[in-house]
Amino acid sequence: MRRPPLYLKAGALLLALLLAVIIGVMTGGLLLLLQYHRQYAAHALRQERLQRNLGSATNLLLTAGTATVGDTAMADLFDEELDSVRLIRRPWGVFDLGVAHAFEHGDTVGRTFLIGCAPTEAERYALYLADEYRPLSISGNTRIQGDAFLPEAGIRKAYIENQAYAGEEVIYEGIMHHSGTALPTLSADIINRLLPFFQPDDTAEWAADAVDWYAGGTGDSLLYSFSGEPLVLHALDSIGISGPFLGGQVIVVADGPVTVTADAGLHDILLFAPCIRFADGFRGRLQAFARDSLIVGQQCVFDYPSVLGLVNIPRDSLIQEFQPLMRIDSASVVNGLVFSHFPGSEQLLASVKLAKETIVNGQVYADGLLELQGTVNGITLCRRFSLQTPSSLYENFVLGGVMNLTGLSPHYAGSPLLNGGKVGRALVWLEDKLVY
Repeated sequence: MRRPPLYLKAGALLLALLLAVIIGVMTGGLLLLLQYHRQYAAHALRQERLQRNLGSATNLLLTAGTATVGDTAMADLFDEELDSVRLIRRPWGVFDLGVAHAFEHGDTVGRTFLIGCAPTEAERYALYLADEYRPLSISGNTRIQGDAFLPEAGIRKAYIENQAYAGEEVIYEGIMHHSGTALPTLSADIINRLLPFFQPDDTAEWAADAVDWYAGGTGDSLLYSFSGEPLVLHALDSIGISGPFLGGQVIVVADGPVTVTADAGLHDILLFAPCIRFADGFRGRLQAFARDSLIVGQQCVFDYPSVLGLVNIPRDSLIQEFQPLMRIDSASVVNGLVFSHFPGSEQLLASVKLAKETIVNGQVYADGLLELQGTVNGITLCRRFSLQTPSSLYENFVLGGVMNLTGLSPHYAGSPLLNGGKVGRALVWLEDKLVY
């Protein structure tokens, strides 16, 4: 018997259409997901490639020499027109500033950092005292730990201010070498960077773009990027710096004395003035350069890599009528470089005084007198020691000062002003720029 035909209900067509739509949507979604995954993978690979190229650009900057103004270079790393980098290296105080960019099509990554160099093995010693044909006398809890370059007259234990030398050895964990009649010289190129800021002149290059301190908006916090040209703030009179944060690529030049209060937020700036005074309790990271005096109060902290410098102005017409002075009071800590540069003066030698409980983690270079009652964890160089007591003034005497090379980190890097190392090191990362 013949069976009747089987007919589908009309709703089955709608179900088929619905299933087709669902399958189409799912297929389209999978295709979109695949495309997104491909784009994400390509983007991630491009980012990874850019980061590698940025690392290569950073290494190229670190292996270059000391910068001059306007050092900029473009490079194709592998000559494939895919790995382009831009390298900028320019001076920033006694350090160099490195700016590296890696880019591919519309993607760019960048990094700004401070460049220094590490002391060579020959420059790592606890003390270098110029030979002025007199011995070094030590008393109290004085300690020299590490190699020492001393005058041919040698070193002796002394009895000063009712204190005998407390140690058994005169040099611990080191060897005594004979020093020369002069200190190792500072880099003339880097000193010449600093001198123009101590000679205010309308014709000076920095003065052309300087902004008046009182019109520079210093009442509010200011963070100025390192990506462009520096902001120069010029004060024609004495100023006080307090309160708001001031950081980045900012140069403050004052024709009169500068007072920095404890609540001042200074970060990475350069400060130039005839006289600079930091109030008790200040903390910051900067490079400060004074011509006549630089006074640091008690319990101040200068974070690494900070610089405190006393710098001479070589003028034929300049008559020095007083003794330039840098004094760092008790319980203050400087992480970085402390130096004085006053060549040619014999009557009024620049004086650097480190009070009791003061600590310098880094390097001290005194082109004149050094009164050391605190601790230098690192490298100390001076032309002559001095010691002022209530009863007398001693020369080449140290009472209670500590010069400890072993307290310096093996990874320490300082300024090419003093160090002769050819390979640079990134001291601190200042800015990272990511543009995708």
